[in-house]
Amino acid sequence: MSREGLFRHLAAVLVACVALGVLSALAGREPVAQDRVRESMSCLGCHAGQDSTLAGTAHWTGTVHDGERADVACTDCHAGDRRHWEEDPAAHPMTNPAKVGAPGEARLCATCHQTAHQQNMLEKNVHPVSGVSCSDCHEVHGSEHPALLEKPQRALCVECHRQVEGDFARPYRHPVEEGVVQCTDCHATLDATTRPLSPAGTNVCLDCHGEFAGPFPYAHRATLDHGTDEGGCLTCHEAHGGALPRMLTQPYEAPHAPLCAQCHSVPRHFSNPFHGTSFAGMACNDCHADIHGSYDNRLFVNESLKAQGCFNSGCHRN
Repeated sequence: MSREGLFRHLAAVLVACVALGVLSALAGREPVAQDRVRESMSCLGCHAGQDSTLAGTAHWTGTVHDGERADVACTDCHAGDRRHWEEDPAAHPMTNPAKVGAPGEARLCATCHQTAHQQNMLEKNVHPVSGVSCSDCHEVHGSEHPALLEKPQRALCVECHRQVEGDFARPYRHPVEEGVVQCTDCHATLDATTRPLSPAGTNVCLDCHGEFAGPFPYAHRATLDHGTDEGGCLTCHEAHGGALPRMLTQPYEAPHAPLCAQCHSVPRHFSNPFHGTSFAGMACNDCHADIHGSYDNRLFVNESLKAQGCFNSGCHRN
């Protein structure tokens, strides 16, 4: 080794010793695998700017893995050999995962991250935007957000999904802005095995709206396929936000009741002089209130009609 190389190596070791104590304090506990830590400390002799971003993160402490991967080191992601820091960094460069492209980056991350989400990114390229890879959403070394996300989840998703952002500005919407609901509550990114950005399973809506789960002896066919592409909730409701109460896709009031008329021909009767004129504000669910399903009536009529009949319900007088 040349004198210059020896000096560089000794300087790196000195910086590493100091950095070891600093990072151990920042991480909040003594790192588990000291030999792997010291290997990474050598890198900080030149790449000192990474110490603050790494300290305390899962990639440094391995806390999210309960110690299973506590020995993660720089060289697990940046391939190369000791000549990079012992001799000439320019002549013996380390690989930069950010420059290997989406497939190569996904393969590298998948060596540790074996979720269905990661495997789908690697094997099926299921994300609808071609070329999207791990670092498009996740910081590599550290982040102040969960799962090493670059930004809060909503802000991150709408960077690409601009059309959805407008939906959340509509008067009736899911409370994403308030943080009550997140994109991944409905769109699975971690464990879905097919199309992970589709609704997360057939009962995704029922996770929050369980009162409509049933099963009902008298079921409304439009609600049978909850949360699927074939119908269910989205037959009548907007997914993100809309202009109508309850996020309905169309009005259900007389005289035309377009929401109900997309499946039922009966609402045409609302065009008669009685309901079409005298009761212009009448809606289908004034009578058919249990529209998601009923335990005791195939017409889904409301409680007052079942108990008192039309003439005593408050609308009609005998």
